[in-house]
Amino acid sequence: MESSQEDLVVEVRFKIEKGAEGHPRSRDAEALLCKPLNQECSMCLVKSIPFYLRNVAYGDTVSTEEDSFGRLQFKEVIERGGYSIYRVLLRDSTNEEEVVQKLLDFDVLVEHEWNLISIAVPPSVDAEAVVDYILEGKTKGYWGAQDGYISN
Repeated sequence: MESSQEDLVVEVRFKIEKGAEGHPRSRDAEALLCKPLNQECSMCLVKSIPFYLRNVAYGDTVSTEEDSFGRLQFKEVIERGGYSIYRVLLRDSTNEEEVVQKLLDFDVLVEHEWNLISIAVPPSVDAEAVVDYILEGKTKGYWGAQDGYISN
């Protein structure tokens, strides 16, 4: 099956801004899948939900540049897509499917890897309800939670 130009995605590397305590210690960059908006791939639309980034969100338009190895590197955000990003670190992954389904019921986008769940809340969704659910689980000790990028 041949893929069309519309289906084309490229990998763009984003430098992770470390927190005050130097977290995450295990990585310095995160690669996201992005849809090129021009032939040179110098402008792309982010099509992945970041797990570790604080400066970019799903749906953002970003500019890129090639590094010395020919890999695309994030340069800057050109236009915000309106999505907010939240992260949940499950303390017990046995209920992962239930948590993911509950989040999907809010009409958000979800990506998960092991016990880490990343959530992209579109501008059309009531973010307060999603945040209330996340905070309730955090208060009960089911998971840790963190903001990624919060859209205005």
